[in-house]
Amino acid sequence: MTDREIPRSVREVVDHYRKATQIPCAIIDTRQQRLTENVCSLCHFDQVEGCPWQERCTALHVDSARMSERFGGSYVYFCQHSLLFWISPVLKDGYMEYAIVAGPVRVVGSDELLEEFPHVENGVKEALTGEIENILRIDVSQTHSLSEVLRMCAGWASGYAEHRMVESRTSLERQTRFSESIQDLKNREEEEGGSSLGYYSIQKEEQLQEAIRWGERDAAQEILSGLLGHIFYVSGNTVERVHFRVMELILLLSRAAIQGGASEEDILEISYRCQREIGYYSSLNGMLDWLSNILHQYIDMVFAFKDAEYGTVIAQALRYIHQHYQQNITLEETSSAVSLSPNYFSHLFNARMRISFSSYINQLRVEKAAQLLLNSKASLVEIAGEVGFEDQSYFSKVFKNITMLTPGQYRKRPGRFPTDTHEIH
Repeated sequence: MTDREIPRSVREVVDHYRKATQIPCAIIDTRQQRLTENVCSLCHFDQVEGCPWQERCTALHVDSARMSERFGGSYVYFCQHSLLFWISPVLKDGYMEYAIVAGPVRVVGSDELLEEFPHVENGVKEALTGEIENILRIDVSQTHSLSEVLRMCAGWASGYAEHRMVESRTSLERQTRFSESIQDLKNREEEEGGSSLGYYSIQKEEQLQEAIRWGERDAAQEILSGLLGHIFYVSGNTVERVHFRVMELILLLSRAAIQGGASEEDILEISYRCQREIGYYSSLNGMLDWLSNILHQYIDMVFAFKDAEYGTVIAQALRYIHQHYQQNITLEETSSAVSLSPNYFSHLFNARMRISFSSYINQLRVEKAAQLLLNSKASLVEIAGEVGFEDQSYFSKVFKNITMLTPGQYRKRPGRFPTDTHEIH
């Protein structure tokens, strides 16, 4: 293999990464399963009969390249001698043609590495020690950042294929959350003596609807993964039952998106399409990715509506408020989040929302508290703290001013917070 066979972009990444980090860097041709150059000088000190050290090293790096493609573009690993490497794939037309490997580095002292070569004769140990000392030592906390920089560089060399690696990583994160939710359910059932978990809580549904209404992608995705995990767990992997429950969940997403302002006609069209497509999916991960894509379509529609209704700046501020209302959020902090001065932001907020910033925060917190009063057995002190009030007496005063009832009276009274969409205007 000659340098002319390797794309210029890949060679440039290796050259600049090596110069910037002072860490050895090489290219793997994954089709020919060959390294462009030897990246480690220690393996020839540890010969294994019938298995040349070059073959052992190359096989390790090629296998790790496949792992990096699978796990979204980055993989960190140790070799058999406790030296650290990280690797990223370079994709062309959706396939991995090359991979870039960085390392070795060491994260332990030279004496500890010498112990990895117990069969080296005393006359050779001096040379081995010299080679070990020449290997850069780094703090293990740097590894993640160094591997992420390499992933980004490899993504640039891949062109459009970086998007594919991001999708792989996102899918893996979804599957991890999904698996964790199922494990949590198993643990709960064991703690409760094998009792059936039945339907998931109404509170979870409301949290998901609220996240969709305000375009909170991460929160919505986490709740969705938990609800879907519950569906699979309690349905006993019966495909027909799972499909039925998932369609219920899609109707829930649809209602939330419509309440968030998305076009009812567009949402109904997606819902009809889902009824046709759901039969194509029987695997857990395939359905999770499919449902997550639908979720993000709905959130995009809500984003577009909010931006059109309130203006981009106020819509961004409202999303920030809904994400941080449980904290001691201030007008100055919120105005900084949307890159406006506090005075101008306050004027713009009052004009657009027809309510002051502090009044909006109080109404939002009271709305959240009302939901907790109806759907949980938490004490008033706990609820006050949960929604961002530091003092229970002040919470009770604000609550009564807005609802005309004390929190205790509201909890005993059937019904919900007096708003159709749970959205303050």
